[in-house]
Amino acid sequence: MPRACEPCCPWSDGLPPELLDIILRYLICPADRVYFAAVCRAWRSAAQVHKAAPCQLPCLLLPSLVSPSFLSLHSGATRRLYLPKSVHAARLCGSHEGGWVALALDQGGGYAAANLCSGAMVPLPNWLRIPSEHGWVDTKYEHRMIIQTVTFSGTPLTEGFLAAAHVSSASSIAFWRTGMNGHWIGCRHDMGVIEDIIYYKEGFHVLSSTEDVVVYAPNAVSGHPLVMSRTSYLVQKRADYKPNSHLPYTHSMSRYLVESRGKLLMILRLFRPKRRREFRIFEMNLAAGDSKASWEELHALPGRVLLLGRGCSRAYEVSQFDRLQVGSIYYLDDDTSFNLSWALINGSRHSSTYMGGIYDFHKKCNKRRRFPRKFTFECSLPIWFIP
Repeated sequence: MPRACEPCCPWSDGLPPELLDIILRYLICPADRVYFAAVCRAWRSAAQVHKAAPCQLPCLLLPSLVSPSFLSLHSGATRRLYLPKSVHAARLCGSHEGGWVALALDQGGGYAAANLCSGAMVPLPNWLRIPSEHGWVDTKYEHRMIIQTVTFSGTPLTEGFLAAAHVSSASSIAFWRTGMNGHWIGCRHDMGVIEDIIYYKEGFHVLSSTEDVVVYAPNAVSGHPLVMSRTSYLVQKRADYKPNSHLPYTHSMSRYLVESRGKLLMILRLFRPKRRREFRIFEMNLAAGDSKASWEELHALPGRVLLLGRGCSRAYEVSQFDRLQVGSIYYLDDDTSFNLSWALINGSRHSSTYMGGIYDFHKKCNKRRRFPRKFTFECSLPIWFIP
């Protein structure tokens, strides 16, 4: 890290703000911008003024009980991340722009939305309230309410903020809004196994294993309890659609939702023997008043890259980051490397020599891996972190 300048240091007064601005625009790695701000007061002030620019390159957050770190896609290097000790053992459940992550702080729950850049924290409930025919039933589960992933509608500190959670309990999906102290609102999802959740066009879009999409949105009436409306697309099945149960026993498939250029994308990842990965990308096309839909396959990904991971998938324009190659898919091995139930039961450590990789969508092949070759999963999988 650069040594802090003395008040009379020529670096403090010798560089005009315009030049500092140019330097900042080349620093797309979060750590580099932190080092920039540590040089002197003038540079720190410049970093604050240009805090929102440029667009920050996401990094891979690597949890650890001892020394959390992150992998920079800018340099391919792993760097130490200084976090409060209470966060070290947390399970990472999702992320949002601006440095926000969803955490399970202990094995018994203790959920929260935390900003790893500012230190702000918003507690999330451990309880679930399920609607019934005769009103609301408060349920405190004998077996813990386990949240797998959390998706945010926006910044957790903003008014009207909503969170959706994929829950392993009597209800498969739950929702929470600021001001609802003590409980989530559960909704029974009966459209197949939940694959992914994304906040898109003022509603939580839920993708199931049947490739159907259900949309949950808050009603227009303010107040509590929170009531979520539910609509679904009439999705025409693909010509070559096959349920997971019909795949060969040596194969499996997972699905992700990503927003890109105002459209909803579904990414299929097919697992084959010997750790081979294949990806297919589909774009949702709407018709008949946005109620009927179909999945149209894309055979190219012009000008874009994808980052795939449960609760943290994103699409980015290559023009924002000249160090990323068009058509690259950065993916996490979040279905085969980590068993959530084992970690919750006994806190055991899970080692894997394969935590993910990079897939060249245009050449249909895996590229040279820039991820750490060996990483110990203790209580959490890594996630994509967006400063």
